[in-house]
Amino acid sequence: MEIKIKLHGSSKMLSESETLLIKLPENSNIGQLRNSLKKLINEKYSKNNLSNLSNSAAFFSEKNEIINDNYKLKNKELISIIPPIGGG
Repeated sequence: MEIKIKLHGSSKMLSESETLLIKLPENSNIGQLRNSLKKLINEKYSKNNLSNLSNSAAFFSEKNEIINDNYKLKNKELISIIPPIGGG
């Protein structure tokens, strides 16, 4: 199945567009999406200081609800990723 991720903040470094397509096995959940993102970051974006992004970011459903790692994804679903914001 294919998941479309809407990128926010530092996660925008993962694509030239505002979204990123990730292929996952059927019946995957957010935990598996985190693992796929971590692998992608380690392979292609390790120099961009994004190594902890997949573990620390929050994910939101199309209804703008925070979703946890057990949330079952649907094919062609749009998920937003929001990295933590530092500063203060």
